[in-house]
Amino acid sequence: MQCDEVGYNEYFTKLSHRLGEQRMPLFGILELTERCNLRCQHCYIHEPARDHALRSRELTTGQWFRIFDDLADAGCLWMTWTGGEILLRPDFAELYRYAKGKGFLIVLFTNGTLLNPELVQLLQEWYPHYVEITLYGMSSETYERVTGVPGSFERCIRGIEAVMQAKIPLRLKTVAMTLNRHEVRDMYDYAASLGIEFRHDSVLRPTFYGRDIRELRLPPDEVVSLDLVRPDALELMETAYQLSLNAAETNPLYNPKRLYNCGAGFRSFHIDPYGQLTGCHMVRSPGYDLTAGSFLEGWENFLVEFRSSEVSKDFACLHCEVVGLCQRCPAFSALENDDPESVVDYACAVAHQRARLLGIVV
Repeated sequence: MQCDEVGYNEYFTKLSHRLGEQRMPLFGILELTERCNLRCQHCYIHEPARDHALRSRELTTGQWFRIFDDLADAGCLWMTWTGGEILLRPDFAELYRYAKGKGFLIVLFTNGTLLNPELVQLLQEWYPHYVEITLYGMSSETYERVTGVPGSFERCIRGIEAVMQAKIPLRLKTVAMTLNRHEVRDMYDYAASLGIEFRHDSVLRPTFYGRDIRELRLPPDEVVSLDLVRPDALELMETAYQLSLNAAETNPLYNPKRLYNCGAGFRSFHIDPYGQLTGCHMVRSPGYDLTAGSFLEGWENFLVEFRSSEVSKDFACLHCEVVGLCQRCPAFSALENDDPESVVDYACAVAHQRARLLGIVV
């Protein structure tokens, strides 16, 4: 019998629709460490690489192994490894081999500066779903203005070239801000010259450690101008807008009374470096302690309660016609305003700018 081939994104969408209202932890974001070897000015989390106190609190190799076992038993298929910088973990290779042996499709988020021949060979032997490297500029001056570490641009480019040469699936991305706005198009051109996918995000979210990043945010009109660097930007905006208008019919997870209408706690979850399970990487507390209980217990009990959180008050976002063009969510609102049920003025301004671009009158 011949089977039709489908991409992973299409498969995930079809599987989610097939499951309907049945909860299943298909996708996890695993944060291996909060520590990083760079000091990016906008980053929501970047503790010092040599913070031994933090390192001592991180999950051990054996604890991660047990979590991988639990996730496989629970039906998890995809996972994204992120940080901090994941390659700071001295047991990265050991963790990666074990997780790949369990059959997970793994995406690796890294800044690329710590990639070495041994790690590249490991990824050749056990292909990830893909590696995604963050690029902050196309010149050392711009890149290192963001990262704060001399020599990091050259190391990043070397990492990208090594992954390309090894034919490991690779994607690039950036965060567009006042520090690198002038080189975003150059980054798109660079990725195109390599024949690989590139994406950017211009809507900066607050950090967890209190740094004020508002001066790094681009004006809403410039955010939308950069949106248009993508050739399919208008099509994506129009699709998102139409889906939001018909959310009750198109989104099996949609419930207007529910606080979270994304996949958090329903199809996806987050585990931090210390074993705290939450529904979303932007929601840090409360959490379920996986060092004291199993993933299935956390999924079936703690995250059911998280998922059942309901809207408790009326506010403008509940009636907004351009919500599909907005990147606000309860977690973003909580970080911005200490209130998950509140308008994020910056995200709102960007959404209405996108609406005007599409000719939508609100």
